[in-house]
Amino acid sequence: MMRLLLLLALYFCLQNLSFAAPAASVNEREYHIKAAFIANFVRYTRWDHFAGKRFRFCVSDVEISDIFSSKLANETWFDLKPSFSVVEKYDAQDCDLLFIDKSSAAQWLAHNNDLATDNLLIVSESRGMSQSMSHINFFLADNKLRFEINPSRVASSNLTINASLLRLARITQSEGGGQ
Repeated sequence: MMRLLLLLALYFCLQNLSFAAPAASVNEREYHIKAAFIANFVRYTRWDHFAGKRFRFCVSDVEISDIFSSKLANETWFDLKPSFSVVEKYDAQDCDLLFIDKSSAAQWLAHNNDLATDNLLIVSESRGMSQSMSHINFFLADNKLRFEINPSRVASSNLTINASLLRLARITQSEGGGQ
């Protein structure tokens, strides 16, 4: 009887470990690749003005922010050094770029009408986000990382994306054909 209880206890411990392990961390390699893409997105985008003396790169996940900051800390865009911030309560005020990860996309969409997007480049990684909220969205095609751009959303945010970057992207339109 004691042996059966120990086996059951071990079984339940192993079950809990197997469910917790995959959710514990993000794929660091994936975000290193996305960081390289984002560095080029910034190089090929023009802002009317910047929120401060630094290029403020905002993310809603601490772990992803740490990965981006380790990969992009030595970059300089438009003579500005990037600063990396974790945005809480869906407030992207003073951000120049906002990265919306998969796990927080639904919450950001719920606050979409409250978000001031003037001079804010929004990059996401969830299906449908470029039609509803973001300017640039990552997606996978044939096991390769690709991106799509919504030019009407970009224009409505007073940003300009270079035609060279647009040629590399899949072009999308907003839901309903508007912004």
